[in-house]
Amino acid sequence: MKFRSNCPISSALDIIGDKWSLIIIRDLLFFEKKTFKELSNSLENIATNILASRLK
Repeated sequence: MKFRSNCPISSALDIIGDKWSLIIIRDLLFFEKKTFKELSNSLENIATNILASRLK
């Protein structure tokens, strides 16, 4: 895989994809959210269609 730069954060975004994916991973790991409903009730108000797409 070719990365845009040597920056670890940029490389992580190249692998993971976008900000919504990072927010979902954060909520799963740090806030221990386990269900679709818990994730959709996040403070960031992620749209349910985007949430469903990122969880696939």
